[in-house]
Amino acid sequence: MPVTRNVAWDEGLESFKGRDTTHYVTTAAAIATTCAACRQPLQPDEPLSLSVDIIESTAPDGTEYVTFTDYVFHRQCSEPGLTVGTAPWRPAELTPLAARMVLTQEAVPGSPGTVVAALAYTLTPVVSFRERDGELTSALVSILLSRGFQLAMSPDYTDILDQAAEVEGSCCLRVTGDGLVTLTIGGEPIYSEQLNPENPDDARWLEAAANGSALIIAGDNLVITDTMLDVSAAAHLGTLVIGYIPIQT
Repeated sequence: MPVTRNVAWDEGLESFKGRDTTHYVTTAAAIATTCAACRQPLQPDEPLSLSVDIIESTAPDGTEYVTFTDYVFHRQCSEPGLTVGTAPWRPAELTPLAARMVLTQEAVPGSPGTVVAALAYTLTPVVSFRERDGELTSALVSILLSRGFQLAMSPDYTDILDQAAEVEGSCCLRVTGDGLVTLTIGGEPIYSEQLNPENPDDARWLEAAANGSALIIAGDNLVITDTMLDVSAAAHLGTLVIGYIPIQT
């Protein structure tokens, strides 16, 4: 039973993931917050195990696809596992996830500071590609970096605010008078959300956005739920990108 850091995994996984196996294992553990069995929180450095369900399918053009679904457990709750099956091919469906917040950047300690509208954005599942003999590369991160976004190595919002710079003009956030927010990257709309100006939280974000730009915090391995945003794993794994983009009204 191989163990990477504190995570045990089935040795059969390596026949599918090859040299990316240990990175896959550590990433799965880094973004998991609760045990897939008992649903209790996972603590740093406690013994964990990884179980992976693998489904193989073949597209009409003969291209072979493999999808991975992983589950992280307390070691005491479950041993590592691996299942492999086949299924009819179907196009992958990407789901955008986003979270809004209002941050304050202090120019001088004790000053009121500048209010910043921020939008965190990711896609699930993670889409990656590999050039010939190259490393596995995130499609989303690669696209954003090509548009002028920067890698952020710290999850601290103060550091992010200090580091972030403006990106190229092909990226923008459009906010209409009735609260419709649309994120556009390279001319392609990739996220849209209808806010309610009568809702205090929405109104506060829209007021901050009236400053003319928004901070985008994006990439892979962001943990976004209805009640939580955690970018620590993304920063640690080098898949967190940031940048200020202009707001159009």
